[in-house]
Amino acid sequence: MGPDVPLLNEYKQEFFWKRFPQTVLGGPRFKLGYCAPPYVYINQAVLFLTPWLFGGVSTLLCQLQLLQELYAAVLSGMLMFAAAAGVQALALHAARRSGTVVERLGAPNNLVDEEEVEFTQCISPETVRFIAPGKRFGLNVVLHTVLAGVLCGFGTWYVFLGRLTALYGSTGASLVVFVLSWVTLCIAEYSLIVNTAAETATFQAQDTYEITPLTRPLYVFIFIAVDLADR
Repeated sequence: MGPDVPLLNEYKQEFFWKRFPQTVLGGPRFKLGYCAPPYVYINQAVLFLTPWLFGGVSTLLCQLQLLQELYAAVLSGMLMFAAAAGVQALALHAARRSGTVVERLGAPNNLVDEEEVEFTQCISPETVRFIAPGKRFGLNVVLHTVLAGVLCGFGTWYVFLGRLTALYGSTGASLVVFVLSWVTLCIAEYSLIVNTAAETATFQAQDTYEITPLTRPLYVFIFIAVDLADR
């Protein structure tokens, strides 16, 4: 390769900067190659932060001593389960309205990443299918929804502020760990309730049976399992 030849050409650079944030955040597409209405980004941000909202409410109730830690974790898990079920129901309804078959095992469209979506309304079928395309199989709908609730419940229990403060002995350090932990949990949850992102080096995900969405939650469960075993 000559010294004047770029490592990535213009198209690959554009593709990289669109895909890299999506990979890091676990799926949200905040950078598109075309102009999209603001509600497309807002809806994705709301979905991404929903686990943190439920966990934050449960943590606050626990800090105010209105709920015990166990009940606060159960509340967070139940709320997340209900939200995940609602997202899957909305995705299924949108697919039926637009006549889209849920199980797509045929030849994929290699240009799907570059297709421009025409958004008409905030919750139109096109918008819903873009943000939450739904699962291919009914078993995955049930499994991922249940895992989303369980992960949020255990995650809330794992990062209670009182527990972190007792562990680190500093409120500032506890807040930093609390924020970073919930960002990690939001990334893992997004893979379950919506869809996981293809890796940056992959143009199109080749995950027919939707195994990839389970990898990020698995890493989180490993850390929680170690803490549970220690206790």
